Amino acid sequence: MRDKRDHYYWEAKKLGYRSRAAFKLKQMNRDFRLIRKGDIVLDLGASPGGWSQVAVELGAEVIAVDINPMEKLEGVTFIQADITDESLVDTLLELSDYYDVVISDASPKISGVWTVDHLRSVDLAKASFRIAQQVLRLGGNFLVKVFQGEEIQNFYNELKPHFSFKKFHSPKASRKSSAEIYFIGKGFKGLR
Repeated sequence: MRDKRDHYYWEAKKLGYRSRAAFKLKQMNRDFRLIRKGDIVLDLGASPGGWSQVAVELGAEVIAVDINPMEKLEGVTFIQADITDESLVDTLLELSDYYDVVISDASPKISGVWTVDHLRSVDLAKASFRIAQQVLRLGGNFLVKVFQGEEIQNFYNELKPHFSFKKFHSPKASRKSSAEIYFIGKGFKGLR
């Protein structure tokens, strides 16, 4: 029901985006210049494809991964896989030797139990970062969603040494009631 009153929901419908999340990426890219024309972008937790659409619009070549199916999208190579599966990295490196940007809007199945949902979201964000560590080029950018909660500072501290620029950010398009926040890391320093 809340979608009926949601500006970004209707804007996404009007402009042909697959989800309102497209506006979150558009806003963060405008503010932080994460994706540039010619970049190879890895979109984790991609379905239904709102972020992939934006990345293609920005002139990127996109490899998208999700455990759920995703309708075909021009300019996007889709892999149906679990991002926690260790063998996924080999598949990704067969498609490209490296990625300029790794983005992840992956979300756990919501249980309604706050602590459980927070911890599951941290696990998915860590899985996204494990992949990024192995495929992201030096100097590349990383963007990942995580739900706020008791482990958020530990998560930040774990990622902080790996990037020259790092911060948490909540785009305007995030719902006010949402617990989500995005970690932005620019200038990947490589495995340490």
